[in-house]
Amino acid sequence: MVEKYAKFISNITSPPVIVTLVLLSTPLRHPHVAWPPSLVATLFVGVIPWAALIWMRVRGRVTDVHVTQRHQRWPILLITLISILGGIAVLLATSAPAQIIAEVLFMLVGLIVVGVVNLVWKLSVHAALTTFAALHCLLLLPGGVQMAVALIALVGWARIRTGHHTPTQVAAGTLVGALVSVGDLLPT
Repeated sequence: MVEKYAKFISNITSPPVIVTLVLLSTPLRHPHVAWPPSLVATLFVGVIPWAALIWMRVRGRVTDVHVTQRHQRWPILLITLISILGGIAVLLATSAPAQIIAEVLFMLVGLIVVGVVNLVWKLSVHAALTTFAALHCLLLLPGGVQMAVALIALVGWARIRTGHHTPTQVAAGTLVGALVSVGDLLPT
């Protein structure tokens, strides 16, 4: 029964879901950001890579949507990289607000770091993105620190409990997510 909950948590906090939630919440967190740029960012950073992953899964190019086989990761990482770069180009061409561009750039930096590490070692992308999202979106809310810590711990537990990661891999992902989100904490 516990494994069922861990799998459920792991699935609902998958990278495409987290990315989509962060980007779709941007107009709510930053009223000067309109919905169209947020939707464009969501399309290029979340929807296109997710669709590519589902297509790869259906075609048998990846064994599962969590891409647990290391040799299967580089194509989806490359597709995601190209899609995010395309999204940045569209956002820049349409003079999107700096906030949404910054959020996409943070995600690009995280993808590059996680992608490079994951080519040789299995770092938890779930932990990295959840940590980034929690610190990025929750930190300034009342009780935000506690909510962020609880969410990060819950996702880490789920990834370990499902057997997808070791505690070290989750800790490394959490560290990467925290370091990428540091840009939010710097004065502007």
